[in-house]
Amino acid sequence: MKRTNGKIVRVGIVGGGWAGAACARVLADAGCQVEIFESAQVVGGHSRAGTLNGVVYEPNGPHVFHTNDEEVAAFAMRFGVSRPYKHEVATVIHPYDDDESWLLAWPPQVEDLRELRIWPRIEAELARCPPQPSGDNFETYSISLMGPTLYHLFVYGYTRKQWGCEPRALSSSFAPSRLDLRRDGDRRLFRDRFQFFEADGFNSVIERVAAPAVVNTGSRMGIQDLIALGARFDAWVVTAALDEFVAEPETLGWRGIETRPRYQPVNSPDETATASYVINHPDLRYPFTRTVESKHATGQSIAGTVVCEEYPGAPQRHYPVPTVDGRYERRNDELRTRIRDLCPVTVDFCGRLATYRYINQDQAIRQGLDCARRVLTSMHSGVDEST
Repeated sequence: MKRTNGKIVRVGIVGGGWAGAACARVLADAGCQVEIFESAQVVGGHSRAGTLNGVVYEPNGPHVFHTNDEEVAAFAMRFGVSRPYKHEVATVIHPYDDDESWLLAWPPQVEDLRELRIWPRIEAELARCPPQPSGDNFETYSISLMGPTLYHLFVYGYTRKQWGCEPRALSSSFAPSRLDLRRDGDRRLFRDRFQFFEADGFNSVIERVAAPAVVNTGSRMGIQDLIALGARFDAWVVTAALDEFVAEPETLGWRGIETRPRYQPVNSPDETATASYVINHPDLRYPFTRTVESKHATGQSIAGTVVCEEYPGAPQRHYPVPTVDGRYERRNDELRTRIRDLCPVTVDFCGRLATYRYINQDQAIRQGLDCARRVLTSMHSGVDEST
C-alpha cells in the first residue's frame, strides 16, 4: 500500500495480543509496513500458555477458542488452529448446611438438580421465573434466570470473589454471555460452531499471525511515545489499557487474577489430577474462584500435571469492571478522545484492554480485523491503487 508520493504506509501497533496481531496481519497483507510494540518479552498477551516441568498450563486462565464468526474461524485456521475440543466445566457446590459437596455441571443442568434434596424449592422458584430473564444489575438478572437458591449456590460467591463487590453493583450487560440454565443435557459450555484448543496453547499461532510485522518486545509505550514517533508512522493502533497508556493508573477500575500453579506427578502419561479442565468453586469458604488443569484440554502425554488455583484481587489489568452506571466505560471513551487529540496522526483502538470490554479470543480477533480495515479506509485517500 503506497501513497501517491510513493511512500509506503507505516502503522505502529501498541500491544501484541490477539487483537494487535490480527490487526497487524491484515495491514501487512494490504502492503503496509507494520511495527508491534509489546511490553512483554513475547507476543500473545493474555492468551499465552506457559510450561512447568514440561507441562503446558495457562498462567492467565483457560483459553478455549470458540466462535460462530466464520471469518474469524477461517482466519484462525489459516494460521494453524485446527484441533477440535469440546469444553465442559464443573462446579463444586455445598447445597446443605453441612460440609457435603456436590460436583455438578456448569451451567447447571436441571436433570442433575433433580437429585438434590432441595429440588422442590428450586423447582418452585424456577416456576416463578419470567420467560425471558432481565434485570437492572447482575444479581437481579441472575435471579430472574434461575431463582434465588441456584443463584446463591452457583453464582453469588463466585461473582463476589471475582469482582470484589456485591453482584448488584455490576451491570447486567455481560450476564447473558456468562450465565445459563440448561434443560437439554448438553454439557458443553459453548454452543459455538467452531471450537478448538491447541495442544501447546496458542503461542505459536499468534506468533505466526504477527510474523510479517517488526516486533519490538520489552517496549512499554505511552502517549508521549506516540507523540514523539508521530513523524515515523502514518497511523497508530492502541490495544493497551488506556489509563496506563496516559499514566493515570487510578482512572479505570480493573480486577486481576493471581494464578498459582502447582505441579504434581501422576502415575501414567494420560492421567490427570482433577475431574475437569475447569472446576468453579463459588462457595466463599474457598479463597480461590476455580481450578484449571489444562492437561484435560491439551491432551498432553506426560507423567505429570499442573493444577492452577485462581485467586482474584491481584493488581493486574485482566478484567474491566462493568458497573451498573457504566462510569468506567464513559471514562475510557474520554481517554480515547484525548489520545486522538494529542497524537499528530490517526489513532484507532481495539482489544479487551483498550476498548474496556469483557471479550473472548474470537471477539478480540474480530476487533483487530475491523480496526485494520478502518485504518486502511482512513489511509485510502492519497493511496496509489495500482500497488
